[in-house]
Amino acid sequence: MNSLSIGGCECVTVPLVPAFAWGDWEAAGLALSEGARLELGQPWFAEPEADFQPGMVWLGVQGGDLVVHAELRDDQPANRAVSWNEPTWMTGDVLELFFQAEGRPGYFEFHVTPENQRLQLFFPSSAAFHERRGHRHWAIAESRFESLARVNAAGDGWRVLMRIPLALVLDGPREDGSRKFRFLFSRYDYQPGRLKPVTSATARMSRPDFHHIPEWSWAEAAG
Repeated sequence: MNSLSIGGCECVTVPLVPAFAWGDWEAAGLALSEGARLELGQPWFAEPEADFQPGMVWLGVQGGDLVVHAELRDDQPANRAVSWNEPTWMTGDVLELFFQAEGRPGYFEFHVTPENQRLQLFFPSSAAFHERRGHRHWAIAESRFESLARVNAAGDGWRVLMRIPLALVLDGPREDGSRKFRFLFSRYDYQPGRLKPVTSATARMSRPDFHHIPEWSWAEAAG
């Protein structure tokens, strides 16, 4: 993974990746293998939980889009959500993306389940999120990104593809040419027999508080 440091924080360089037909999983995996590679982990523990299942995320840029491919190990991939903008983190397995423009307080939160149900949220600021909990007030009715999800034939994992317009957080390069943004991928893994999900994230977080923006990663999109 190519990266540089910003104020002591790692900045992921998201490169251009080859085009692929949307829905062609083999071609997507091959194209995104040239992208930035991130690992889901539990850095808030000295050692991962015994039930922790690994996951990988790859990022790339295609034209004006951020494209994502994720592979997630899972004993029983499933989510009970059946409609748009349900609280998916409470109903089963989900992959989340948090996405914020450099220098702006507002941020997006996108969810994808193994069944490809989606949740889309926008918060004006972290303070707004903490002042008004719950998701319905912040839900976005109009589609802001594309996604596909597929459970492995063996039932021991699932994959996700996402395509998100970079214009959501980049109106265009700044005068200095910067195309930086903050982001975080996080995961809720509801394993059979557990009362609480196993959570993980791609950033080096001190605790699983996924709305704690100062601990998100920085990225710069290739032009």
